[in-house]
Amino acid sequence: MKKSFEFDVIVVGSGVGGATFTDYVTRNNPDLKIAILESGPHRVKENFNQKEIDMTAMYFNRGAVLSKNLQVGVAAGNTLGGSSAVYTGVSFRPPKKVMKNWRDDFGMDFLSEEYVTRSLDEIEKEISVHELPKSWDNDNNKLFRKGAEKLGIPVKRLKINTKECQQQGFCNLGCTTGAKQGTLEVQIPKILKRGVKIFCNTKVVSVEENKVNVTVQDAPDGTLSNSMESGDYQFKAKKIILAAGVLNTPAILLRSVSQLKLKNKNIGRYLTLHPAFNVNGIHSKDVFGFKGFPKTVYADHFSASDHFYLETSFYFPGVTAKNNQGYGESHQDIMKSYSKMMSILILAHDQAEFKNRINIDENGNTIVDYCINPQTKEILIKALQEAVKIFFAAGCEKVLVPASKKNPLIKKDTEFINDLISEKYLNLFKTPLSSAHPQGGARMGTDPLKAVCDTNGKVYGTNSIYVCDASLFPTSVQVNPYETVMLLAKWIGENVMNKF
Repeated sequence: MKKSFEFDVIVVGSGVGGATFTDYVTRNNPDLKIAILESGPHRVKENFNQKEIDMTAMYFNRGAVLSKNLQVGVAAGNTLGGSSAVYTGVSFRPPKKVMKNWRDDFGMDFLSEEYVTRSLDEIEKEISVHELPKSWDNDNNKLFRKGAEKLGIPVKRLKINTKECQQQGFCNLGCTTGAKQGTLEVQIPKILKRGVKIFCNTKVVSVEENKVNVTVQDAPDGTLSNSMESGDYQFKAKKIILAAGVLNTPAILLRSVSQLKLKNKNIGRYLTLHPAFNVNGIHSKDVFGFKGFPKTVYADHFSASDHFYLETSFYFPGVTAKNNQGYGESHQDIMKSYSKMMSILILAHDQAEFKNRINIDENGNTIVDYCINPQTKEILIKALQEAVKIFFAAGCEKVLVPASKKNPLIKKDTEFINDLISEKYLNLFKTPLSSAHPQGGARMGTDPLKAVCDTNGKVYGTNSIYVCDASLFPTSVQVNPYETVMLLAKWIGENVMNKF
């Protein structure tokens, strides 16, 4: 017989949604017994050694979960703090037009401009969101600004949630100083002081009404040990909050369909990925993009007309190698120019489509079943063309780009860019398309025929099961989703709190 534990609330996941929800619930309910179940291990900043080969273990599948058709790799954190432990801290407020769409088309009336503004003012103050000074722009960011402005493309400054940052560079490998104000540094210390229990290496197998079935696995080497022995357990609670991320929350619901007697055809559906290309140009001089803070500027100039953002970025050698075209000796020659590389991140606004989904295989493992539609292909091609123009305007000698007739492109190719970069050269089985912003799969809305959760986050057809992460997004939010997840988690936390 399984050992069981009883709590008032069980929260599945310690990332942005789960930790923010728990923070808001415990502020005014100190006597509630709450447990967080985290599938990843407990790592502290002293474990973050900045070695790529070690730190990829902080992600599911050591870096990326590949889509079923092998066209996209989806990155998500599998560690205490979730993806907030491995993101760069970029913080965007959701666009007003997206909030209006969610209100008008999905009945999410609570997202009034007043509520959104007031809530995000509070959230941004708490997690220290601010613009970095121009003095922090490394050469990669300066070159992006130079190239864009030369072409008449307005450049804006990113907002980052850091405190006393020491500009180490590789934020995606975990912050060794605790400067990044994710859940590891902000919410988790507070909720632990309020008596919340956290169980790491605890995989949720399925949920039932008021019950969570889990398997506790051994803690990996170099991480903190578990507080209980490995094995199968059952946690009982009045409320169960699924905040395991888009790769896992819909999968948990799908594994629980029979226990919960769910017949909702929308579970796992309407997945969006914010598909991304990270493209590199080779400059005539050393850029050293790996030094200093990696992201300080961006351009949303093409968002309304062509449906993409351009952001600065720079990644560690393994990911950079993956992002560059070529094989063998030619690829090795490219990587010898690592210190001269300038980097641009392309983020496409993809549509929420019923066919794109999180599914599970016969063993209950997550399957990302996602296809790039013709419109998104057009977006990516246009974005690549504009990025290449910025590279050359910034002084790059060569640009390494997918969907191109030739590689690398050189400056004299500039006048032929629209012919050289086109959809007929886009082979999605050979391009390094990625995603770090999965959204959807348990969409929120007032119509149970179109949504999975109601506007309080409760799963239709259940009494005790809630969702509280980016799975709730009915469409892509079109920007880095961190603050939007916190916004929804605050709302759900306030409403669930009132039910006790």
